[in-house]
Amino acid sequence: MSIEEIKVKLGRAIAAAGVAKQITAAVTTDSVDTAQLARDALHDSEHPEVKEGLACLKAATDELTLVVRRLDTSVASTSEFQEKLG
Repeated sequence: MSIEEIKVKLGRAIAAAGVAKQITAAVTTDSVDTAQLARDALHDSEHPEVKEGLACLKAATDELTLVVRRLDTSVASTSEFQEKLG
């Protein structure tokens, strides 16, 4: 595989990661909104299932946020490597 072919593949990977980040960021926003709606609707509930459900929503949002950060880091690192190839 030539350097040019590698650079093309890296460009495709960067583009795909960018799309994945956009999608994941949108899902993160939806998750935050859903969690807020659930907290508003269930604010005074003491049921263990409600507390567990809210905790799961928070955990999902936290994971999504990490994925967005990892995608950012991946794009930055891959772009840097691509630039070093010339």
